[in-house]
Amino acid sequence: MINPKKFAIYCSGNASRVIRFYTDTYNLETFFPNVVIYDGDSKDTLSTLLKIFQERLKYINFDLLNDEEKRRINTYTSQFIFRTMQDSNSEYLICFGRRILKRDIINAYSGRLINFHPSLLPAFKGLQAIDQALAANASILGNTAHYIDEKIDNGRIIIQSAMKCEDFVDYEDVLELQFPMLKIILRDILGFEVSQESIFAEIKDRKKGYLLPITKIGRASCRERV
Repeated sequence: MINPKKFAIYCSGNASRVIRFYTDTYNLETFFPNVVIYDGDSKDTLSTLLKIFQERLKYINFDLLNDEEKRRINTYTSQFIFRTMQDSNSEYLICFGRRILKRDIINAYSGRLINFHPSLLPAFKGLQAIDQALAANASILGNTAHYIDEKIDNGRIIIQSAMKCEDFVDYEDVLELQFPMLKIILRDILGFEVSQESIFAEIKDRKKGYLLPITKIGRASCRERV
């Protein structure tokens, strides 16, 4: 049996996907990351992440940065993540964060930096992607996991999920479809043992229609609910 790859997680904001995923005891015990990097400003979120990950949580406190570091915030964050991955011997990065990673870490971890973006790329790149899609009267909403390169939301697509725009009520309707995508990546790229039942565990009670995964990688089992 091949040992799973060691991985880090980077998250921002309220880190809702990371917290919901790892509140589940099975996920916490089975897919425990080497390190989790958080750069949000929510004290409640920071407290929750500390309870879950304890000493494995690394916090970027932007209030402690000097003016030059704040002006180059993406560079500072990228360098922090780079150092943390090296120090923790992490081989992959799963990215739910908002900052743009820079050339040094992209080159060093080429093909091992995976970003989750809440749109069906190449449409609606950048921030507020769901709002962009709604404003454009898109017929479908979705998510993309892709490898990170030097262009924003541009790297090779790994896997996608989709739902009808008419079923949209709140952001969680879209974002929760990232959980099965994450499980498939953990299985097919990072080498974890993941059962078919486990892949869809986080959305097993979902009533709204969806299609996932729309995938570029092997062994991914597709489930459609319309």
